[in-house]
Amino acid sequence: MRILIFISIFIASCSGGGSSSSNQINLINDNNINTAYVYTPPSGKSNDNCVAQTSTSDFVENFTNEQLDLSTWSYDEGCNNNGGGCNGNNEYQNYTNNDKDNLFIEDGLLKIQPIYEVNTGSDNVTQNYTSAKIMTKDKFAFDFNSRVTVCFRVPEGTGLWPAIWMLPFDGTPWPSGGEIDLMEAKGRAYPVEGSPDQSNLVSSAVHFGTQWPDNKYIVGEFYSTNENTFQNYFHSITLIFQENKIDFYIDSELTPHLSIDPTIYPLNQYNYPFNRQFYLIINVAVGGNFDGGRAESDEICNDALCSNFSDNPDKKRLLIDWIEYEKIN
Repeated sequence: MRILIFISIFIASCSGGGSSSSNQINLINDNNINTAYVYTPPSGKSNDNCVAQTSTSDFVENFTNEQLDLSTWSYDEGCNNNGGGCNGNNEYQNYTNNDKDNLFIEDGLLKIQPIYEVNTGSDNVTQNYTSAKIMTKDKFAFDFNSRVTVCFRVPEGTGLWPAIWMLPFDGTPWPSGGEIDLMEAKGRAYPVEGSPDQSNLVSSAVHFGTQWPDNKYIVGEFYSTNENTFQNYFHSITLIFQENKIDFYIDSELTPHLSIDPTIYPLNQYNYPFNRQFYLIINVAVGGNFDGGRAESDEICNDALCSNFSDNPDKKRLLIDWIEYEKIN
């Protein structure tokens, strides 16, 4: 089933927390852009629309064990309110390390399940939802000049905000160290004024700049067909992460829905931050700024069994089938 691409690029300042950094302008010549590597999607499919897995990867996570591999992954916990509300985005959840309710491995899939329940988190903040956030921080680094592919399915439910993203492994403060968002989605499956149904839409982005309000981002959106949505079928996101060049691909598409290099405005007004190692983060937030603070508790699991959606609880969970990382040059 063919996917339709509609490329929409936004350049804006975004609110929220961040740390100060140098305002030095560093314009980079076009000749420094890496154009040697040409991405060719693997032939075949692995799960619904996901590209086939390869035999050449340097790291593979297939989630075949019953427990999360804590030699690779760590839990982030609590609200993390350092300004701008929880996680800098006015989110409504506490993250937990509950490996039975909020995050678990089942049938070879990593599942992150937000729950509508009052919880006082590890930093003593009380929220109305719990969820999970895992990361490879301090454990596994993703180098540039590499390919990263994730096979995923996003949850349905107004207020759910699944994300697969990266931050600098060396701890350089946000946003001067850069942020790479492989995939973000909104769980809302109906239109509201000024915003369409989100079930067939995901986005990728990069963040950069200096301390708020001079932090910037560039985002590219990808629309599926209405019959092959991201909420109902697995899709893959591939990051081609090269020196001075970043491309994002959905499934087996040959054209990236977002392509980044140091000459793009306004990135060309700042130090290019992405030529460094990053760590991977996977989470599902609830509410927050991403969809205008919307969250409908009756569209989200109300207990560990998701018994209010017992016919198909997985539709309320972020599902990750596999992750591949391969050095490409």
